[in-house]
Amino acid sequence: MMLPKGQMQRGATMAGVVLALLAAVFLTLHFTLPDEHAGRAGSLAGIVQAVVTVLAIVGGGAFAAYKWQVFRDYAPHLTISHRVSHRPIGDSYVHIDVTATLQNSSKVRIELDEGFFRLQQIAPMSDEQVEALYAQVFVDGEQDYLQWPTGDEARRTWDRDELIVEPGEAHQETFEFIVSKEVRAVMVYTYFYNPGASRTLGWGTATVHDIIGVG
Repeated sequence: MMLPKGQMQRGATMAGVVLALLAAVFLTLHFTLPDEHAGRAGSLAGIVQAVVTVLAIVGGGAFAAYKWQVFRDYAPHLTISHRVSHRPIGDSYVHIDVTATLQNSSKVRIELDEGFFRLQQIAPMSDEQVEALYAQVFVDGEQDYLQWPTGDEARRTWDRDELIVEPGEAHQETFEFIVSKEVRAVMVYTYFYNPGASRTLGWGTATVHDIIGVG
């Protein structure tokens, strides 16, 4: 079974780090251990010195790997951006289209299997509704963020090998909503699950869109 490209790259990097450390340890032992003609005290001192040097090399290598983020570079990551537009349709409705651009900003390919588009209404809203939303976050502390009323939510699923975003490349997904022309502002939220992690992890972004020019 062939490993994914990201895992192969990560394995090669780890192997390179390990080989470099082993080479450093070998050279250190070779040049610091005393020869067979040295006395017992000198031999013991040489061994202690070699052990300390080896520990310093290993510790330095581990710190360098962490500092340079050698392994974290191969974690999947998507940067998501929105393009939102609207137009009146009929006498009472507004058509909203949302294009989410998924930019693979990591060094591994990302295969997606599920995501969703959510449309939330911001305006119009009564003063009582606004105050209740605000109180949940800043007074009662029941929520971590303002939970605007959800108008519509649509989930998308993809089969295996259907949606793959290669490193450095981008993919666009578009969805459409229809709302009443009385709606004046909406929040568009998209979220795509990380298939390699639990269903609580993934990438998302939100955009507020004002509906103007529709009477």
